[in-house]
Amino acid sequence: MMVLLGAVAVMVAMIAYAAGHLTANGLGRLVLLGGLALLPLAVSGAGVAVGVHESSETQFCMGCHEMERYGQSLFVDNPNALAAVHYQKRLISRDSTCFSCHTDYALFGDAKAKLNGLKHVWVHYFGTIPPEPRLYQPYPNYNCLHCHNDARGYLEGGPHRELQAELRSGARSCLTCHDVAHDLEGVKAQNFWLPERQRP
Repeated sequence: MMVLLGAVAVMVAMIAYAAGHLTANGLGRLVLLGGLALLPLAVSGAGVAVGVHESSETQFCMGCHEMERYGQSLFVDNPNALAAVHYQKRLISRDSTCFSCHTDYALFGDAKAKLNGLKHVWVHYFGTIPPEPRLYQPYPNYNCLHCHNDARGYLEGGPHRELQAELRSGARSCLTCHDVAHDLEGVKAQNFWLPERQRP
């Protein structure tokens, strides 16, 4: 972010310094006009890029109070809770935990996830927050299979071998067996796992 601000400051300083010379002829005025048009576009584009990156981070998702329990569920001591297992065993990046599982791995999956996120932000500020957040569509197996499809534990895991075709086609949901995505009861009971170095 600081690099971006520095680059903008340098561009503005260069335009200000050269403005007197550039306005002396027609080509210079055209260059100055182009610079004045491109500068806002470049800054806006960079701002969008930074915003998209920042909004993919776990910290961003946990910034709303209605998501607090879901963030705490990453630390629940439950080997059957998907979010906790993936987070605690570092099966996904801790910096983008939410986005890793809640984006569709398709051509426009990231854009779709961002648009859904904007709906959440809209409701947070201007709508009525539902008591329990819901997904906009059933959780697709390909979000799981994106990572697990060729993983040894998945391929050699007992029931997975027999259900490959059903899981890949979506005829059977991964959540049929792995039915605890976020253990909110564990959050309520304060049943948290902490690494040895963080235990009292």
